[in-house]
Amino acid sequence: MRPAESQAASPEPTAIATEIGTGHEIWLTRGRLSEAMAASYALPGIFPPKLIGGRWLMDGALVNPLPISAARALGARLVIAVNLNADNFGRGTIIQDHGSDAEDELRHQAALKARRGLRGRAEHLIKRKFLGTRDRPGLSTVMIDAFQVLQDRITRARLAGDPPDVLISPRLSRINLFDFHRAAEAIAIGAEAAQRALPSIAEAVETLTYA
Repeated sequence: MRPAESQAASPEPTAIATEIGTGHEIWLTRGRLSEAMAASYALPGIFPPKLIGGRWLMDGALVNPLPISAARALGARLVIAVNLNADNFGRGTIIQDHGSDAEDELRHQAALKARRGLRGRAEHLIKRKFLGTRDRPGLSTVMIDAFQVLQDRITRARLAGDPPDVLISPRLSRINLFDFHRAAEAIAIGAEAAQRALPSIAEAVETLTYA
């Protein structure tokens, strides 16, 4: 689940996606995990949408960036949510059970073959426009900033209506979504935030034990 995840005691991993055209919130509960995750983080304008089970899907954060409601609906008694946008300034319904069909695997194999050999100068030119230059932001920067503003507003509304038992909020504003080379730094920030939340987690577990 991107860009915020909920940890729940569920027998099956679940990813949240948004259906193009309807705005439905899709709960991907079966099928290829890699395909479900790719749909869940298919940021519009940055990553292509995924076709799963006859539905075109994009980033689930458009409708539910902090899927606490999904965790509770799937049976979680204790929900620990991680808000990755703590530093940032209804259409549709919920499809609770959706996943891959037989055609998805054939489409996946065909896409892998088509991607081979597509390299060259055209890719370099497209990348410059996509990433931008020192003087002006590229399409990726504009899309990400707009997406984060929208996501923050939705997250605040969701938290107000259905707060988790424990909320972990790592401070990640200085790390861009494309700073893959800074993964170790991001992990360290997350570990520090989780460490600070341990007393709250222990208290929540104790309360649940005696409930």
